[in-house]
Amino acid sequence: MAYSTIIVAVDINDVLHARAAIDAAAAVCGPETTVHMLYVRYHMPTRYSELLGRDLDIKEEAEALALMRQWATEGGLAEGQVHFDTRRGRVRDEVISAAERVGATLIVIGSHEPSFSSKLLGSNASAIVHQSPVSVLVVRASAE
Repeated sequence: MAYSTIIVAVDINDVLHARAAIDAAAAVCGPETTVHMLYVRYHMPTRYSELLGRDLDIKEEAEALALMRQWATEGGLAEGQVHFDTRRGRVRDEVISAAERVGATLIVIGSHEPSFSSKLLGSNASAIVHQSPVSVLVVRASAE
């Protein structure tokens, strides 16, 4: 089944699961599917962001966008089919917001095996599954 608009949420610090999510999205894409790849960067309180300076924020965003473009190409997603975005905030809030903003029909997210703490406190993937207005595909990468 091909979906019309897919959000692929990736963490650039978790290459294995990011690539697994991209591969899964590519597998369900049709020729007319639009993919929105999203990396949610850590939220920094204003007092910290002012200390670190604008240059750090620009470099961090540029690095994330470059990695996402590389992974999309390696994952077989066609140039022009994929849009890239980074946001700051809580992962679940930004992913759900992006899905609503672009009219997504599917969200794809990579996820670790649940740890004891994530079972108690919840994980980003779990929160997205529970709050998403559309279907969510949670992908676990196999260690190679």
